[in-house]
Amino acid sequence: MAEISVIVPVFNAGGYLAACLDSILAQTFSDFEVILADDGSTDRSGELCEAYAGRDSRIRVFHQENAGQAAARNRAMEMAAGDWFCFVDSDDLIHPQMLKCLALAAKNSGAPIAMCRMQESPELPKDFLAPRQGDFQVYPMDEKTLLSLHDRDAYPGWVACAKLIRRELCQHYPFCPGRVYEDNEAVCRWLIEGKKLAYLPEKMYYYRTNAMSTTQKAFSVKRLDYLWALESIILFYDELGYTTLAERFCDRYAEAAAGCYHRLKFDLDRRDLARQVERDARTLFRDRGIPMTRSQFVMMFDEMHPHLIRLYYPLDACRRRFRAEGLGGMFRAIVRQLGREKHEHS
Repeated sequence: MAEISVIVPVFNAGGYLAACLDSILAQTFSDFEVILADDGSTDRSGELCEAYAGRDSRIRVFHQENAGQAAARNRAMEMAAGDWFCFVDSDDLIHPQMLKCLALAAKNSGAPIAMCRMQESPELPKDFLAPRQGDFQVYPMDEKTLLSLHDRDAYPGWVACAKLIRRELCQHYPFCPGRVYEDNEAVCRWLIEGKKLAYLPEKMYYYRTNAMSTTQKAFSVKRLDYLWALESIILFYDELGYTTLAERFCDRYAEAAAGCYHRLKFDLDRRDLARQVERDARTLFRDRGIPMTRSQFVMMFDEMHPHLIRLYYPLDACRRRFRAEGLGGMFRAIVRQLGREKHEHS
């Protein structure tokens, strides 16, 4: 039985799939299996999967009607034999030493998750295949560590790729079928349940910034799943009492909500969905009691109610003046402002 199950969801992978599989089969660590989850591809990706399986007994393939990446990954996890899972996207590559370095880090640290960094670019950098040292640090999975990962923009912290993960963590909280950004929502829970992380600072996962990938292509209503994932993450960290981390993700939510509102209203002419984005934001910050900062409020309010935002600034100034100087100070400020406006129009 293989120690590691490498799970590769495949959907119309085109000319990238062969390079991806070649990078996996070139690993210096050999005790692994590869499960190719063909999610209803309409190009020749399914045939290529079968061809590779015919050449290497470590590769298994299944084909299903298109149900999305989350469903494909979940089914692959049910079939997997390994004690450890490694997720690789079909248009990405991994360094020849990645599995070996991650496995050694996990074994020597006792951590149930080992993670390396990503190299993100449209073309493979020339130095990507240079030898790696495999040095790692072990961190407890507390708010301080997660804040450090977030503030260094260590994006792999919240994605399934570039990791080696104990199977029980993944199977205890599988991916949400039918969603994109489903790994962001699941991985945050795996990290907490795992309690500690072995972190390798070297870039051993090549993430191809493919303009046609699910998360890179032109805006569609599926992008709303990013708001769903962020809301789930915010509520999860708020429940844990990780208020500063929840606020960081609230910043992302406010920016994404404003952007989605604009694209739905003006690019797709889906005003119904734009209003739903506004209602969902109101539910999160008001009804569920998630604190909202002034900058988060302004970011969304400025996009969703551009005419009313002109009233917000003077009213907010009055509120702050009242808190600082009382009712008299507020009225004096109003009188001064009215005098300036009268002078400007005279």
